[in-house]
Amino acid sequence: MAEISPDLVLAGEAEYERGNGSGPFGMRQVTLGKGFTFNPVVSVCAAAVLWSFVIIVSVEKEQSMTEFKAAQSWVTSTFTWFYIGSQQYWVFYVVPLIYYYGHVKLGQDDEQPEYSDLSYFSMVFCAGVAIGLIFYGASEPLWHMLSSGGANRYNNNGYFNDNEKAPAAINVTIFHWGVQAWVVYAITAVSMGFLSYRKGLPLTFRITLAPLFGKAIWGWFGDLLDSVSIVTIVCGLCTSLGLGAKQIVGGMQRLSWLKSDLTEQETTDSTSWCIAIITGFATLSVISGLNFGIKTISQTAFLLGNFLLLTVFFLDAPWYLLNVMVQSLGYHIQHFIEIGFYTDAFAQLAKGEGAPNDGLGADPAWMDWWTIFYWGWWISWAPFVGTFMARISRGRTIRNVLLYTLSVPFCYSILWFGTFGGAAIRMHRRATFLSDMGLQLHQDADFYLHTSSDFRPAGAGKCYSVPASLNHPDYAAVGKYVTDMKVSPVCAFSWKDDAGYWFDLMGQYHGMGPFLVVVSLITTVLYFVTSSDSGSLVVDLIANNGQESHVVQRVFWALTEGAVAIALLRAGGQESLKALQSISICAGLPFTVIIMLMCSALWRALKIDQQHMPARDQRVDWALPLYGGIFDFLEFVLTLGKSGLPQSSTVRDFVLGLLAPPLLLWKALRGLAALQAQQPKGTSENSQPSTALQDGFMVAACSLTYSAWIILHILTGAKVEGASGLWGIAWTAFVGFAVLVASVRHCVRAHFKIEGSGLEDLVAALFFWPQTLAQMVQQVETSQEPSMKSVKAGEEQLKVSLEKVRELEI
Repeated sequence: MAEISPDLVLAGEAEYERGNGSGPFGMRQVTLGKGFTFNPVVSVCAAAVLWSFVIIVSVEKEQSMTEFKAAQSWVTSTFTWFYIGSQQYWVFYVVPLIYYYGHVKLGQDDEQPEYSDLSYFSMVFCAGVAIGLIFYGASEPLWHMLSSGGANRYNNNGYFNDNEKAPAAINVTIFHWGVQAWVVYAITAVSMGFLSYRKGLPLTFRITLAPLFGKAIWGWFGDLLDSVSIVTIVCGLCTSLGLGAKQIVGGMQRLSWLKSDLTEQETTDSTSWCIAIITGFATLSVISGLNFGIKTISQTAFLLGNFLLLTVFFLDAPWYLLNVMVQSLGYHIQHFIEIGFYTDAFAQLAKGEGAPNDGLGADPAWMDWWTIFYWGWWISWAPFVGTFMARISRGRTIRNVLLYTLSVPFCYSILWFGTFGGAAIRMHRRATFLSDMGLQLHQDADFYLHTSSDFRPAGAGKCYSVPASLNHPDYAAVGKYVTDMKVSPVCAFSWKDDAGYWFDLMGQYHGMGPFLVVVSLITTVLYFVTSSDSGSLVVDLIANNGQESHVVQRVFWALTEGAVAIALLRAGGQESLKALQSISICAGLPFTVIIMLMCSALWRALKIDQQHMPARDQRVDWALPLYGGIFDFLEFVLTLGKSGLPQSSTVRDFVLGLLAPPLLLWKALRGLAALQAQQPKGTSENSQPSTALQDGFMVAACSLTYSAWIILHILTGAKVEGASGLWGIAWTAFVGFAVLVASVRHCVRAHFKIEGSGLEDLVAALFFWPQTLAQMVQQVETSQEPSMKSVKAGEEQLKVSLEKVRELEI
């Protein structure tokens, strides 16, 4: 990786300051021997959390699984609106991003991309989707099409016929894997690549919030962010390793490479060996480096995936599949806004709280099973895929990165799911038709049943041999029964064997089933190796403050991923890996907040870069940032006193903001009025200062709403008769209080011309009102001190001038 120039680093430090450690930008760093460096807080905390999780699951498997799943369901039921709304906000956010700043490079203006377009896309694609396309490629459209696989708003609406359910099912699948899936990766990659390669910051996830949090990002807050990032990355990779290894074992059973009657323990042993072998290859790939190992394996996996794609396209029914692709594209464009904002608001209501009475529509848990599962999954993987994409995007423009991470994967998903999803739907329909014909013609639904010694799981759908003709009057005429006997046997879909349906699809083509299954297994393994070594590379970067890691550290994190997956698998089986999945999805909630902040941070950084906003040394910022003051105590402890204690006045004001907010609001209002009164008349900055009476009304309203919030909650908690609903009024009062505080903050910010927005003011007042009030007071008091000093200096200068005049007169 090319080094960042020292001048660029100095410029970055001027804008974003330094921490108190010995690492880049003052991050915490320990050096062991020659070239072996790491962030001790991030590395130790992440490793401790991961292995603590293994111990918890091992000791209390059933209880922990119940709690994790309950947490996932709570996140879904409570924050569906937030997941759905934020995802669409990011989609629309990239439009002005491309329009205003698409020409900006992730690097200096004269830098060129490090990788060719094909190599770049193959690495991006393999890291971002990997095994998911094979795992869900054939089965997901059928899940959405058949109500037995989970009722949704399309397959259970009461009026769609089979031909209408099919495009709706493919549309939902493309929605889950298309633009909305990739936008979170794209924003993270652009943010990290821009701040690292153009602004000189280290390539680690914490830098995405540096434009908003400044110096704090190099301390405890950044350590926390990077630690959580590593945990979610490893959790996601371990889950993929476990679930994918299970599919690999199933494929090897179908090929008779493993016994068909494996016991539960033998299945666990086989899956563990698969994970161990994949981890070994991933470790070798990580050791060999990005340009050889990861790049080569990614290209190979991508080429094999395309081989399967084209082979199935030509062996199935090409003209039908082309129809599916074109129709799916138009269908998705037509429903893009509708499906993007759909939350299943009415379907999520349970019986007794407003559930539909006609029995139609989606299952209340469908969003939990599918869309929110995907959104939480993609968001929690943003540190992984986004960091990796940023690492390989140096020298590309923002427009180019967004093109390759949004439009190209979307078009590829149309091709992929149009081919495999369309082929799977056709095969299921053919199998269902032969089952019906067997019952009608021979009173036996299994009359055309395909008999084979090949292994099939107990829950798999039945397969049928395709006959050349049917002895049925409706199908005797030419053109009434059209078939291809070389595409046989055809298998029905069963949700109990959804992971194995891919192998059923491969097994129907011209007797090439075993060969295509082998190619699928090799592709699956390579995709897994790519995901694992890419994840290890990212974890190495984060744990080492964005620097290239020592080979020992690379091996440690690569082996840790596999070891955690195997330990969980042997401790609790597939259920324990699903617990990891639940954690990843729940982690998507805080990361959603982080990515929302990231959007604001990236926009601010770009404005400064393009001189649409003054640099730090040329603008006015808050004297007390929201993350400063009392929160600096933690950094004081972690740096053993190097960072210094926060000012006592900031701690005092925070406490007053919590206990007596009207007092601080009064001080902020009167201080602002005094500053406005000092401005010369007729200047553009001058605004009419408020009177004491006006400020008194504001303070009284603040006191009333804040007191009502506390008192009404106390009455509700005390279970006073007739007070059970007062908590609703209490929160209404609190919102009113926050609006008052936000309006004053807006006035203070406008007076000092501090960058921000009304929405930021409201969010700060809602969630951090004590610090927001302390911030306003500190701002006006800090500004008053220079004003008073200048007045006194003016008086002294006047006295000196008068004395000189008197001397001249004498």
